[in-house]
Amino acid sequence: MRRSRYRNAPGIFLVITFVGIVGYLLGWSKALEIRHIEIFAAGNEALVTPVLVPNDLHLGLPMARISNRRIIHDLARFTWVRDIKIDRRWLAHDVKITISKRKAVAQYVDGQGVTQYFDANGYNFTTPNPPTGIPTINFTQEGVESRGSVATFLAQTPADITANMSGLDVDAHNQISLRTRLAGYANLSIAWGSASDLALKVQVLRRILALPENKKIVSVDLSNPLTPVVK
Repeated sequence: MRRSRYRNAPGIFLVITFVGIVGYLLGWSKALEIRHIEIFAAGNEALVTPVLVPNDLHLGLPMARISNRRIIHDLARFTWVRDIKIDRRWLAHDVKITISKRKAVAQYVDGQGVTQYFDANGYNFTTPNPPTGIPTINFTQEGVESRGSVATFLAQTPADITANMSGLDVDAHNQISLRTRLAGYANLSIAWGSASDLALKVQVLRRILALPENKKIVSVDLSNPLTPVVK
């Protein structure tokens, strides 16, 4: 009975020893230490590198002790960061961090007077590299839903309609109003209503502007594209 109880002891001992050796090699020895660090941050390496090195990464750190969670946590202060890719090249003793940034579709000034940007998903962020050529939005009540409505509007509305906009307003009910210059119309106000049925609204707008009797109009209300109103 006793002999049966301990007959597997040598095998168990070997497994424990092997696990211990592997753990030491990966987590503590110099056999797989970091010897080279590469950080790519879409032109913002000077901002990101001091946050990661030497706190999260440094030469001589065993590769297995790199904490993805800690790196993501420490970079969370940069709201412009969209994605973080951590590539360990074990045999080359090399770590490569690739950081991609969010793409702004529009900007606005928040209640504290800070210029904020937001992407196609309505996520707002600040950035050390202010983009150019994007519209400035006037929100009556800014929030995720209103930013999402604007992002949808900008993505689905043809560029020739938004290219020369002079203003884009969003009220508390996410109703969108655009002031723009189009061929034959120096200052046209377009009330779009919500960011739904945009393809139909664009089609109706083009038909309205093509009618000779509408050459002198200054506003179009497309809130209900089936019963548009012109003035």
